[in-house]
Amino acid sequence: MFLSSVQPTITNFDFVRDHGVSIEKTAVEAELSYLADFDARDLTVDMTGHYLVLEGTVTSAADAERAVKVAREIVGSDRVMSRLVVVQPATALI
Repeated sequence: MFLSSVQPTITNFDFVRDHGVSIEKTAVEAELSYLADFDARDLTVDMTGHYLVLEGTVTSAADAERAVKVAREIVGSDRVMSRLVVVQPATALI
């Protein structure tokens, strides 16, 4: 079961804070681990007070947007802080 609409399935559920579902950072980490073509090696998810904080680097602005969207859909848009930085992979010089 996926907890955000980012996953391309017909079994998506909208579990946000307004529905009374309490979901911790583990749910966001798990959801991000299932995203296709998404590298979360340099991304951390943490809780600071009532806020979920996404921190680290991603390889594209689209990946940063996807990560934030997943987090917002799970914990609520007013509880997500993004400290993500887009870093393009180094290309080999020939």
